[in-house]
Amino acid sequence: METYRKEARLTIGFFVLYLLAAHTAPWALIFGTNNAVRILGFPLHYFMAIFLGWFGVLAVSIWWNIAADRLDEEIAASAPAMPKSGPAMPANPITEGDRT
Repeated sequence: METYRKEARLTIGFFVLYLLAAHTAPWALIFGTNNAVRILGFPLHYFMAIFLGWFGVLAVSIWWNIAADRLDEEIAASAPAMPKSGPAMPANPITEGDRT
């Protein structure tokens, strides 16, 4: 049960990281929108939107994928072993005589 709580915390945490990376209006308010400050020819707030919107979300996505894979492995390791049984249905349930 603890792993599912961990999964919920992980999802909420990465949701917040996505919000911080994708919604750049608060960053423009923090750093200001002074057009005199330019990076690669863009005003600072445009550059922050491009950088965080593309590369920030990409980095968060990669990080989330790695963390979720580790958590899935932890959940699979903590789950009880499934009993090995045959198929639920026979391979060919309909015989020639049953067809109408």
